[in-house]
Amino acid sequence: MTGTSAALASVRGLCKSYPGVQAIRNVDLDLRAGEITGLVGKNGAGKSTLIKVLAGLVRADEGIVHIDGRPARLGSPSDAARCGLAFVHQELALVPDMSVAENVLLGLGFPARGRTLVHWSRMYREAEKVLARLDIAIDPRRPTRSLSIAEQRLVMLARGLAAQARLVVLDEPTASLSNTEIQHLFRVVRALREDGVGTVFVSHRLDEILDLTERVVVMRDGAVVGDFATADLDRQGLITAISGPGATARAGRRLRRPADAGAEVLRVEHISRPPALTDVSLSIRAGEVVGLAGLAGAGRTELARVIFGVDRPSAGTVSVRGQTVRPGRLRRALRRGIVLLPEDRRHQGNVLDFSVQSNVTLATLRKHRRSARLPLPSRRSERAVAHQMVARLNIRIASVDQPVRSLSGGNQQKVVLAKWLRHGAQVFLFDEPTHGVDVDGKQEMYTIMRELADEGRAVMFISSEFPELVEVCDRIVVLRNGRIAAELEGDVSEAVILNHCFTTDQE
Repeated sequence: MTGTSAALASVRGLCKSYPGVQAIRNVDLDLRAGEITGLVGKNGAGKSTLIKVLAGLVRADEGIVHIDGRPARLGSPSDAARCGLAFVHQELALVPDMSVAENVLLGLGFPARGRTLVHWSRMYREAEKVLARLDIAIDPRRPTRSLSIAEQRLVMLARGLAAQARLVVLDEPTASLSNTEIQHLFRVVRALREDGVGTVFVSHRLDEILDLTERVVVMRDGAVVGDFATADLDRQGLITAISGPGATARAGRRLRRPADAGAEVLRVEHISRPPALTDVSLSIRAGEVVGLAGLAGAGRTELARVIFGVDRPSAGTVSVRGQTVRPGRLRRALRRGIVLLPEDRRHQGNVLDFSVQSNVTLATLRKHRRSARLPLPSRRSERAVAHQMVARLNIRIASVDQPVRSLSGGNQQKVVLAKWLRHGAQVFLFDEPTHGVDVDGKQEMYTIMRELADEGRAVMFISSEFPELVEVCDRIVVLRNGRIAAELEGDVSEAVILNHCFTTDQE
């Protein structure tokens, strides 16, 4: 690895922790002008945290970033922009009701006519020059909301170039793009390289990494574990670097369908919701825990939301015990016994300022009335049920009157589960239920899912931590680019799952 004087941007000893999680640790990295660097790693490897530190969105606990050999303070996105760093994040930061030109020059100061008026014609000319550099034939007067996803990503890139960026970070830029749009983006990145602009290209699509980049940096468990010339890599070598040399033998298990698996509870047929999902079909039987694996952007959460009725698909059907549930109808899904424990439990699963008691009984208020004729709540009934669920799930609290906001992540997750257990659900969709939960909390959640299955419920377990899927599940379905890539039974390990995640659709 070269010294800081040879690098446009250089990172040394970067560390960042969150409660219970070491997101990145002792990261050393050099990024050079005129070089396309691939950044890869499985979910949770630390890529996103590293990018957020460079972008000034979060502050590192330790370490230093040098720009042009000098220490840089990256306390905000504006600091990063002043250092010549530009970012095209997965979530596009555009103002949809503004024109393309306004978005390109946003934050840079619009050209003025006099002291108070915007010089519109000059703004359009300046935006046109930047767009032309990217070979984009877009009218700068056009509303940004009318653009395709590919065009919006290029507008984000144009904003960075307008700010004279010398290093551009593209985080999963090809998600939801067609092959033609991807090739156009590649031409743009290669042209930027010729102009001396450095690029960090983050992607789970290994064929893109091998095709586009000159160098590949691999992260695993928050650390940089490899820095390779792309010419020295092949697909299998890259997968091994990502998963670790011992992954094939590590965390392996022979999955078995439970001998007492009952009738089919959930059936999903030909679900599509472009661009996230395409022709997805699967089923879960009573007594099964079925894992749903995939990399970021594979469509796992999108599938759970469609099944639960939050989002409406363009095609396909969902049925529970043979009865069709019209997709995209939340109330009907609930009536059929489908429930979702969302990944964002704080904002989508609980009402944080409500008490534990109020959250537990929120979905079953009709059952806690003083009289069948009058909708007056029975606080005694609610309190009894809350205490019952707290004891059953071992929710660690001082009182059922305690606000959910004050609980740990694992206990917040249990409150969401308690709400749906009282609802009498038959299909449980767990989306990253152990994220941010300590070791003991994870084991408790595994036990709960297994108990639900043993009671004859159908359980779907979505997780980015593939070893826990191997440990808990009876079958594992792998999603890739919105399609089912594999359904795994028998001998399964983390490496087997990763191979299906990274293999291209053409192979």
